[in-house]
Amino acid sequence: MTNAISAHGLALIQELEGFQAEPKQLPTGGWVVGYSHVRTEQPGEAVNENEAIELLTGDLATFETLVNTLVTQPLTQTQFDALVSFAFSVGSEAFSKSQVLRRVNANDYLAAACAMEAWRKSDVGGELAIIDSLVCRRAAEKALFLKQLPYAAAPSVFVRPQLDHAAMILGAPVAYTPAPEVGTIAPQQPKQEAAQRLTEILSSEPATEALLLTQVIADEAVEQDGEITTAHAKPVARLDFEPPIAPRCSKPVDKKSLFSKFQFKNEQTVGEVVMPASKAMSAESLGLAALMLCGLGLTGTAVSLLITGVGDVADYAGAAALGTPGIAGVLMAAYGLWRSPRAKPALVQA
Repeated sequence: MTNAISAHGLALIQELEGFQAEPKQLPTGGWVVGYSHVRTEQPGEAVNENEAIELLTGDLATFETLVNTLVTQPLTQTQFDALVSFAFSVGSEAFSKSQVLRRVNANDYLAAACAMEAWRKSDVGGELAIIDSLVCRRAAEKALFLKQLPYAAAPSVFVRPQLDHAAMILGAPVAYTPAPEVGTIAPQQPKQEAAQRLTEILSSEPATEALLLTQVIADEAVEQDGEITTAHAKPVARLDFEPPIAPRCSKPVDKKSLFSKFQFKNEQTVGEVVMPASKAMSAESLGLAALMLCGLGLTGTAVSLLITGVGDVADYAGAAALGTPGIAGVLMAAYGLWRSPRAKPALVQA
């Protein structure tokens, strides 16, 4: 069965969208006139209310077809009107991917109505904010959607409501942002490509461009351990965790100075005391140990929540939210400690 918007639904959308007689420019380009009718080429002439209603009726036809095509469950007239208004507000792509549509097609109309309330933010000056008008619109669409849905009476003295912690997650925001007036937000400027921006910077600073494009190699450049050492580039010290054993010394080894003769491949002097690889890796080991302790703490908190909680959905959800990263942190820390390399210092002749 193909549904169509009713006169009541059309009047609600007119009230929620607001009437604009004169074309006003949009931040994304184009002009809006009447009841959210967009002109892309030219602003055009002003319209009266009858002309605006005709434009709105033509725009809603696309969303009537969309709802009739995507919804697989039977709908009452008020449910259809509410879904058309909701789809017209959020857009075709967002509606097709929304939980509202999924819940409707799953024959869960109450959950679908509640899912509408999540769509209350909009981009205002480059930042997402909760808009008071969107909160009111979602409430009107939700009420219209549930208007003809049958429900059983529930005496308050018998069914006393309790606080729903899951609903508090969505909850009331700290502050609302009033809906900006149409035409008050300047059109967005196209963003420059990174390469184009870099070209402009270099062209404005010739000295910087010349420096970046000049490759300087000093005459005294020498190759050392497979690396070229110049005045402009020094080799980065590498910590070799398995240095070769130095040739045996014919002289007897002084046991007192045995531990003062450790040397690694990345050092250029012999006979100095250098930091063992174990100390170099101590920071990483401390980090892994801290990660393991944090993971154990989260896991313990999750277990405590399961034991001391009342066993409702909120307890299980909280335990899962704490236990999952906790167990993951313990496993990653254990794996990191197991894979940590261990340096093998070599003795070299002084």
